[in-house]
Amino acid sequence: MRLKTLAAAALAACAIAQAQDPAVQVLRATELRADKLPTAAVLRQLPQGARVQPLSLEGGWAWVQAGSERGWVRAGTLQLATATAAAASVPSARMTAGTMQTLGVRSLTPRANRHALVITVGTYADPNIAPLPGTRVDVESATQIARAMEIPQENIRYLADEKATGDGIRKALRELEQQMAEGDRVYIHFSGHGTRTHDAAAGGCVESLLAHDGGARGTLTNREMADLLAPLTRKADKMFVMYDACHSGGVLTADAGIRTRGLLSPGDEGRLRPKFSPASDECSRPANVKTRNLLPEVTAKGVPPNDVVHLSSSRDNEISFDDEDKGGLATQFVRDCLLRDAKDLDGSGAVTIDEIRQCAQAKLVKRLEKEVRFQPSTLLIQGNAGFVPTWFSAVQLVAAALPTTTKPLTGAEALQQVYDQRDAKRDVRVQAARNRLAIGKDYLEFSVTANRKGYVYVAMAGSDNQSLYVLFPNELDKANTVEPGKPLALPRDTWRVRASGPAGTNELLVLVTDAPRDLSQLPAAKLGPFIKSLNNQEGRANLGALLTREPFGAAMFKIEETQ
Repeated sequence: MRLKTLAAAALAACAIAQAQDPAVQVLRATELRADKLPTAAVLRQLPQGARVQPLSLEGGWAWVQAGSERGWVRAGTLQLATATAAAASVPSARMTAGTMQTLGVRSLTPRANRHALVITVGTYADPNIAPLPGTRVDVESATQIARAMEIPQENIRYLADEKATGDGIRKALRELEQQMAEGDRVYIHFSGHGTRTHDAAAGGCVESLLAHDGGARGTLTNREMADLLAPLTRKADKMFVMYDACHSGGVLTADAGIRTRGLLSPGDEGRLRPKFSPASDECSRPANVKTRNLLPEVTAKGVPPNDVVHLSSSRDNEISFDDEDKGGLATQFVRDCLLRDAKDLDGSGAVTIDEIRQCAQAKLVKRLEKEVRFQPSTLLIQGNAGFVPTWFSAVQLVAAALPTTTKPLTGAEALQQVYDQRDAKRDVRVQAARNRLAIGKDYLEFSVTANRKGYVYVAMAGSDNQSLYVLFPNELDKANTVEPGKPLALPRDTWRVRASGPAGTNELLVLVTDAPRDLSQLPAAKLGPFIKSLNNQEGRANLGALLTREPFGAAMFKIEETQ
């Protein structure tokens, strides 16, 4: 559908504020490397006294800007005292690299309605359970993920080692639910051992997370975790849960040395330790194990699957590893990809959790490519794979050039991605007067009904498969509030929209938000009452970032235009 009151207008680039660190001095000559590996390619030599700009500090390495190049150096080779004040720190005295910057991610104000719980278990009360020294770095990595998701530092709670007992975890989850309001967002990160225990009620062995104290009270099965998480999910617009643990011992049950001393992997210096602790011989055999899926357990309690994102570090028959120097492999690679390395593969204007997973999987394969004994695990997503954890800057999106074989994203697909960010527990219904319109004759007519008071926004992907419009509110009609249960009829008489072709299908997205959106943040020429943006990567990024930052309900419907 082309709107005759509109003229084509390109969206100007948004001004993206990016955090800047002051330059620091190189204390001793070192190499600028392409990756956080001692065997990575050397990009250039950095002499003593050279000046570089720190961009991120991760696991003993610093990502820096050195002239026109970016790369990695040992954090210990830099005079970092002047840089740490500008970066966020994590609450652990054991960490020497507790700073964070998320260049490439939009500089958005932390949201008070977002929360995180970071659980890391590196030491266990039972001395027979192998330690996981890399979890101290996972605290830092999970903090960086949380901050990139606009979670304020004061809303991030930590449970580590002796504080991460079974009862401590249960208590923290209950307290988090009490702190939340409806529509809040939650990120929960667990890094530690997985295990398998016998459950008579389940008729076999079940997969569990192993807390610091172990035993009956220190083992949390998937079913119990689902019980604990369900109240949070009923409130949250999205709950993102990441497990960096595994539930398969495999060959490791016969080699206790790998569990305790670690495994030296070719191409890196950090010893790898499996994130699995066997509870019994019976439960170490995969054939005896019941499902590990958290999502079915949660959705069985009435939670829409669209509102849950569960990222796990391995399949049920695979091994996840802890790197003593850089942390869990899954955690560090998800962090790297979320902060900067993941690409907008479909040109949608956003990087989804599945695109982050693909990026992290490639890094995991590369990390273990020279390892002959073990294969890389498979990162798995359950629930909403289209979830966008953070919105990236236009600069980074442009840098992530699409392959020439990539099919251009349609306007309908762009609206679908916005729709995937909705809170599915919010009921929004649309009733069209007719779904087929004769070109030049019929007018668009529909009504919107919501189960809560809010602000209505209507976007349309035209039948020309190129244009994206914000139909409502507009210059002629800004009264976009809707009352619970009362249909809102649109368009109103002041801005009726007649079918004007070309023949084809229009996709319309209706959002109902708690708070109004400032459409003036969408820089576009207005020759009529509506906003029209080019259906390009930058335009979609601007539209998506504006519409989805706060909780909303949504509905989509189609209108066909015919001759």
